[in-house]
Amino acid sequence: MSGRGTDFFVSHAGRDTGWAEWLAWQLQEARYSVELAVWDWAPGEDFVARMSAALERADRLLAVCSEAYFASTFSGAELRAAFAQSAAAQGRIVPVLIEPVTLPALYAPLIHVDLTGLDEPAAAARLRARLTGGRPTAAPPFPRAGPAPTDKPGFAGALPAVWKVPPRNPRFTGRDGMLTALRRRLHSGEATLMVQALYGLGGVGKTQLALEYAHRFAADYDLVWWIDAEQPVLIPDQLAGLAARLDVPPGPTVTDTVERLLAELRVRDRWLLTFDNAERPDDIAGYRPAGAGHVLITSRSPGWGALGGRLEVDVLARAETIALLRARIPALEEELADKLAAELGDLPLAAAQAAGYLEQTDLPPVDYLRRFREHRATLLARGEVVSYSGRIHTAWALSLERLRDQDPGAVRLLELAAFLAPEPIPLSLFGGHPELLDEPLRGTAADPDALADTVGALIGYSLARRSSDAFQLHRLVQAVIRHRLPPDRQQATAEQVVALLAATAPSHPEDPAGWAAYARLAPHVLATAPLCDRSTATRQLVLGTTRYLQARGDSHGSRAVCEPLLDRWRSLLGHDHPDTLAAASMLALALLLVGETQGVRALSEDTLPRCRRVLGPDHPTTLTTAGALMHALAWSREIESARVLGEDTLPRCRRVFGPDHARTLTAATALAFILVQQGEAEQARALGQDTLQRCRRVLGPDHATVLIGETVLIVALLLLGEVEPARDLAEDTLLRGRRAFGPDHLAPLLAATGLTGALLLLGDAEQARALSEDTLRRCRRALGPDIPATLWAATGLTLAQLLLGEVEEARALGQDTLQRGRQVLSPDHPITLGAAGALTGLGEVEAARALAEDTLRRCRRALGPNHLITRYMTRVAVTDPPSLGDEAAEDDPSPPR
Repeated sequence: MSGRGTDFFVSHAGRDTGWAEWLAWQLQEARYSVELAVWDWAPGEDFVARMSAALERADRLLAVCSEAYFASTFSGAELRAAFAQSAAAQGRIVPVLIEPVTLPALYAPLIHVDLTGLDEPAAAARLRARLTGGRPTAAPPFPRAGPAPTDKPGFAGALPAVWKVPPRNPRFTGRDGMLTALRRRLHSGEATLMVQALYGLGGVGKTQLALEYAHRFAADYDLVWWIDAEQPVLIPDQLAGLAARLDVPPGPTVTDTVERLLAELRVRDRWLLTFDNAERPDDIAGYRPAGAGHVLITSRSPGWGALGGRLEVDVLARAETIALLRARIPALEEELADKLAAELGDLPLAAAQAAGYLEQTDLPPVDYLRRFREHRATLLARGEVVSYSGRIHTAWALSLERLRDQDPGAVRLLELAAFLAPEPIPLSLFGGHPELLDEPLRGTAADPDALADTVGALIGYSLARRSSDAFQLHRLVQAVIRHRLPPDRQQATAEQVVALLAATAPSHPEDPAGWAAYARLAPHVLATAPLCDRSTATRQLVLGTTRYLQARGDSHGSRAVCEPLLDRWRSLLGHDHPDTLAAASMLALALLLVGETQGVRALSEDTLPRCRRVLGPDHPTTLTTAGALMHALAWSREIESARVLGEDTLPRCRRVFGPDHARTLTAATALAFILVQQGEAEQARALGQDTLQRCRRVLGPDHATVLIGETVLIVALLLLGEVEPARDLAEDTLLRGRRAFGPDHLAPLLAATGLTGALLLLGDAEQARALSEDTLRRCRRALGPDIPATLWAATGLTLAQLLLGEVEEARALGQDTLQRGRQVLSPDHPITLGAAGALTGLGEVEAARALAEDTLRRCRRALGPNHLITRYMTRVAVTDPPSLGDEAAEDDPSPPR
């Protein structure tokens, strides 16, 4: 063994595991050390990290070459990595062909071993002959002890002598982890029967998984027999066929023949019986041999624990669905494939059907996606599929008909659930208001135990999944069930669902006590929102849900709901309807919290006069709109107008809502921000501290309003020269904001600009530059280049570059920021004046002096004599530009750190 530690790392596609094990065994028999994932890597380990380490240890990589291998993302990465490590090393990679395949140009010149079509002795001899010439000069030690199997793997190139299995699916994708787990379970017993059931939703790929297992691990068995178990009465005849294949003498009846077959299997081992699409354990129990073999069952029912193990087959991982679609449709771009996979719910049958339709029609995938979204149920009946027993629109028909006979109430529950979101549906939605339901479901819903049993009936046919006190349907199951209902029944069912949601929703969306209930209902309210447009009560349900989203800080979610809502209600109800105005005010608030101040201003300036005229100046919708407009004006050219509006709105909010209401606190935060911009730091701090204390008590420490209020207080502290407290608060706010909302939300971005200012005033230009570079990049990406928060971040970076002597970078960024500030905000806006201040001293002396004098004049007029920027510009106008640390030192005798 060389110093690397391993002679060979065997690289293979998942479907070629049998070949990989046989090759690894042959290498070990030839006294080479081998690393093989299925032998040496524990389940759940980081695959990429283990692969990288294995390549680093191994002298050579043995690549098990097949079509599946070259379609594998990870195998391609292994080869690329190996070539990169030692491109010129002859014999470093050993391609082993196990089927006819064209080697890609990158390694076609390499000497390869072709085992295609050979029997086991010939394949072993050819492999040993090829490897002899490349053996190490020092004899390798005997292979290490470890998890490698003690029984020699069968030759993967030959099928068992007794074999009846449907053809392998050439497009089978993924599921490697599940196949490995299934194999481990089946081989976990010694000299005893092992039974494993694969259960799950129709179309999820249970049969395909069982087929792939049989083909992939055929070398584990001497006998593999496939039995269609959907019709139990036909099972004995299929077993009698196996008896004939084994030369078991037939009995006087089929039953006798089956008994003789079971007796024969009891004295054999290395056999696999697969019962496909079984319905009940009783249908299979009598056909289990007692010998040391394996029984594999596929079923929609989960109730197989009495016979052995059970393994739920879920939908594909998103990456696997994308790979399946792109393998069939190579021109399909990954982003579009991802969107299509989401619409298909990652259901293998749906993906195969969509790919078949695209192949047959040559329809551009983007058009298919659009049509699928608009006419989902129609396209579910189109597209040819191979290796599946039907299409999506028929996949659950039999289960539904059987369920209708067994439990009509369960079918009605299923129909109601079909109009909700494909998310967990709380049982309280039905049990809390049974009077809104029809019989037979009404009586069932009134009894919690009966309702749980009815959900159990859905689970029994794998039409739903249970989660705690809820159940969940796949989106395509929902689509099929909706489509099966006649139009009048669809309308009645939809209205009943909306009525249930309206009756269940808490009454106060801003009250944290009701947030858990709203969290469970919100996906379903949003899914049914278009059904709620014509009723006052149901419109209030949607508005309440958007208020909940905003109260929880999900401004992007609130915006996504309000934008289409406002468009629909303007068309249906008119621009001046109270509910339309409420939707507009909620959208304005959502736009504000994602930083789109221009959109806030345009919408609020249109909505506020309508609110005052229709609803009056003290109506909650009017005050909410006024609060949003205050913020928008504070970020724009009209700070004085913002202050006038704020000083009028805040007292009204306190009178109408009370001092601790969320809308009052939002208005108070806006007014404190206006005061900060006008340089009235003492008044801003007093209002900001009082507001923050109330916000934290009412909304919790990580609410968006709390975090934005903290950034206002940070700026006030900086203006007052209290730099270290400002820095400490900014660091805490930034950390909490990123944890609560992610690094690209407005609140943590504003906190980052405040922390940049504190670092600059403390003289830590290096850290300020690093933070401001990251903040500016995020602001530009998340908010856009002309949003005030972005321009603040750019100003901070300009100052950091200036203090570090990066003159050209500071000049370029400062000039760009100054130009944008003048165009987007105004020449007298604090951001514009701050950018102008950063540029003074960077140009020709006379031009710099003129800029400094003009900026100082504007600062005194717009910000007042005590504003930090004004004080800074006062010094600039009479001397060389001082550092910001010098300015802080005037107010704080302690030296900057």
